[in-house]
This record gives sequence, C-alpha cells and structure tokens, in this order.
Amino acid sequence: MKIDMHVHCSERSNCSISTEQEHIESAIEHGLDAIVITDHNKLVPEEHLKELNKKYYPFRIFGGIEVTTEPHGDDVLVIGVIDSILEEQKWSYEKLYKYVKARGGFIALCHPYRYENTVNIDIATFVPDAIEIHSTNIGRCDGNLIKTLAARLGSKLIGNSDAHSYLHTGLFYNVLSSSPKSEQELANTLLNEEIIIGEDEQRINSFNEKVRKREKLIKQLIAEGKNAEDFNRITGEWVGCFNRVVLGKSYEI
Repeated sequence: MKIDMHVHCSERSNCSISTEQEHIESAIEHGLDAIVITDHNKLVPEEHLKELNKKYYPFRIFGGIEVTTEPHGDDVLVIGVIDSILEEQKWSYEKLYKYVKARGGFIALCHPYRYENTVNIDIATFVPDAIEIHSTNIGRCDGNLIKTLAARLGSKLIGNSDAHSYLHTGLFYNVLSSSPKSEQELANTLLNEEIIIGEDEQRINSFNEKVRKREKLIKQLIAEGKNAEDFNRITGEWVGCFNRVVLGKSYEI
C-alpha cells in the first residue's frame, strides 16, 4: 500500500485550499492507494468517512488528526484513535501521548526543527512511534538533524505531503507491505511493520524550483528591511516561508 498519512482538507482546516475530493482524486491520479485525512484538531465524521470509502473504492480514505499540543504548539499526528475528545479539549503532549498509547494508537512528531533547532516536548520520556523526515513543511537541510533524533530515540521515519493543496498530495508517501482496512489496523501496521518512504521525484523538482524563486524574493525583501507581514501583503503567501529564510533555512524538500 502506498499511503500519504498527512493531508489537510478545506472542509475542516482553514489553512487548506483544497477539498477532500481534490485531494483524493489527486492521490488516485498519482498512483497512491490511500490517504489519511489529518485536519488540524478536527476529525472527519465516521459516517462521512464511510461514504467517501464507498464512493472511491478500492481507494482507501482513513481518518486521523493533527493535534497542536500546549503550551509550545508542537504538532503530532494521531492515527488509530477516533474519539471526539481529541478535538474537544486542549492537550499537553504527555497527556495526549498517554491517552493515545493506552488505546493502541500511533503517534508521530510532525515537521520538527521547522523554525528552530530544538523540540519543545518531552519526546525522550514519551517517545513517538515515528518522526516525519519528509513533507512540504520539512526542508531537506534538516534531514540529518531528524535522522539523528530518530536514531537516538529508536523512532521510525515517515514521509508525507502535509498537503494543503491537491497539487502536493503524494509528493512523499509511505509504502506498507500490507493493506489495512481500518484505522486500528493501520495503526497496528505502522507500529509493527517496516515503513519505506517513497517520493515523486519529478513533482518534487518542480516544487523546489518554485521554492528557489520564492526564497530569492524573500532574501531581496529582507535586504530592503521588509518583514514577514510585508511578504504576506505583497505575495499573499504564508509568513512561515519568510520566517524560515530568516533563520537561514530553506523549504527546498
């Protein structure tokens, strides 16, 4: 199974510009077998998931969630626990970790080192099952940091798109040897089987070409004394792109 496990849909994530249908059809077009919809602090209603899976069979749509933890805002993916409490209350990482692991779920750290070279949650005590090493929100310049972290913790590495646009769905994906049918089966597979990361090289090259042009503009704006708000006003693009360049990092994936 080829599966992208980090996708945001405009129905529940305000930062996404693409619908469920657009993401699903893009994933199918690019040869994936499944996606996990992981909106920000929101679950896909179970009945709606059933409808989507019936409509797009044999393609598989799983439900998950990206939880923003407090107090520092570190993000983690949760798969295998479909419980409204995940979207109804605030979570510290420790509390979320204990809740998910007590229910056999899978938990992964999203885009570490995005804006700094530290992780602000206690992953040494509460070790995530996996750490993302590839996505549209992870610059390849952070790859060695992430590999070192995963090796020290004994966590697996995963690659996803973190797509907020259907143009990016499936840029990175995971290859599983089995084909789970439910969220719990998917969590068990991720916990117990090898995960191989796949990528769409041609589309990644196109993505990086656009990044280089954008970052050239950002460096020009910085030289002119402009800030992230100016960048957003001029381009309409997300300020995170500007902030990463300020740190000396790149969003080339």
